[in-house]
Amino acid sequence: MRVLKVITVSIDRFTDWCGRIFAWLVIPLMGITVYDVFLRYFLRAPTKWAYETTWMLYAALFMLGGAYCLVKKGHISVDIFYKRLAPRKQAIYQVLIYLLLFFPLIALLTYKGADWVTRSWAIQEKSYLSYWRPLVYPVKTVLPVAFFLFGFQAVSEFIRNLVFAIKGREL
Repeated sequence: MRVLKVITVSIDRFTDWCGRIFAWLVIPLMGITVYDVFLRYFLRAPTKWAYETTWMLYAALFMLGGAYCLVKKGHISVDIFYKRLAPRKQAIYQVLIYLLLFFPLIALLTYKGADWVTRSWAIQEKSYLSYWRPLVYPVKTVLPVAFFLFGFQAVSEFIRNLVFAIKGREL
């Protein structure tokens, strides 16, 4: 039990640390947005690069924040039956959901995302949304990384729920 506690606490701390680091992406995101709005509406001189840069930063922030949201219990649940179950049955339900749906889906998304990113890097993919044509393979790399981190944090949640389902008490 002690080993499981150390594992879950370590994963939670790592995820929390990553989430706090990734949260800093909001600073350049806001700065670029304010800069572009100022240039566009006050100086009538929009930038060529701000739109794509902000969507790339937002995509990275959103995707990388998934695991952090999981550790902070920020994901919503829309299950009216789940709330009516006893805590131990809720844990059993969570274990089954992780095993049957979550882990297979995260593994598939990580694998397919890595394949997608590998092809993007191989062709040095560029954006087609503007004539600026920035490189998109760095931001695409965020996808499998984010899914991996999300799955890694889910291991911690799974262990907690499994212990609760078996023992009837928290880890």
